[in-house]
Amino acid sequence: MERKTINTARNLGSPAPNKAAGEPTAMPGHIAMLSAAIIWGVMIPLVKDVLLTGKISGLALSATRVAGAATIFWLASWILPRRITGDRPLDRRDLPRLFVASIFIVSLNQALFIVGIGLTTPIESAVMATMTPVFTLIFAAIFISMPMTLMKVGGVVMGLAGAIWLSISAAASATTAAPAPLVGDIMCLIAQISAAIYFVGFRSLIARYGAFTMMKWLFLISSLTYVPFVTPQLLHGAWAELSVANWLSIAYIVFFGSFISYILMPIAQMHLKPTTVAMYNYVQPVTTAALAAVLGTASFGLTKTAAALLIFVGVALVAKSPGHRGVADEHHSTNDTRHG
Repeated sequence: MERKTINTARNLGSPAPNKAAGEPTAMPGHIAMLSAAIIWGVMIPLVKDVLLTGKISGLALSATRVAGAATIFWLASWILPRRITGDRPLDRRDLPRLFVASIFIVSLNQALFIVGIGLTTPIESAVMATMTPVFTLIFAAIFISMPMTLMKVGGVVMGLAGAIWLSISAAASATTAAPAPLVGDIMCLIAQISAAIYFVGFRSLIARYGAFTMMKWLFLISSLTYVPFVTPQLLHGAWAELSVANWLSIAYIVFFGSFISYILMPIAQMHLKPTTVAMYNYVQPVTTAALAAVLGTASFGLTKTAAALLIFVGVALVAKSPGHRGVADEHHSTNDTRHG
């Protein structure tokens, strides 16, 4: 339905995308996605550190993250003027799609990933996060007819190879307990499949409502549909026994890992191709390994530097692959049409 509308607009005289004119608009997307990826990379060891206390479960932490982010988004919508937030009125006809979108990018993605981190190592969970571009590439090719160019496939393979190389080299010095690594890895992998479906399947909603409105409603819906199911986990948590450092980590997870990063992610989707957005997951292992080096739990020598460079080359190949348009470009030719 959406592709047909785009083609019709072109036949009526819509100008073809101008690459030279469009290139500068991609920079905000790259900055936003790089920042979000670094935030998430830092968050992974913080999540593991909180869960290792044994005071709260992964489900309780994920529910806290969802409810906290929803609270921040709605408070911001009431306090800040609309010219700052860009908040837009919601068309009630979009509620069913928003509900489905919240399942994929909030409930499934966040819950599975946080619980998975508790069962495996931070490094392995970071490796699983690098699988998102693979699934995104497949879904984009199937559902929005994105061509499988050699440069795009090469960039995905190169980035994935660098992420695995980096993670394996870091895992040699890891000391974090992993009670069920296989189960944890599978949960993290399913979380990335869920994210890939969101990246490809809900681009038109992001183009219509913008970053702030999307996240405000997605987190609210998840707070009403997901959080009630894990209330027993919340009530049985030993919250009073958490240290100040643990509470600071939770604050980071909620504010930066959910509010700031989830503001940045839709902004990136407005300017970048789906696979380019997903490629930035490769930055997470780099950030995780770098943080481990700063904390003195791992080194960041020549091997890891080479792996990091391989990751960024892969990101660059996907970003420069020809023949594809970003969400913003599609929105320009379809902004007066509802999509089915």
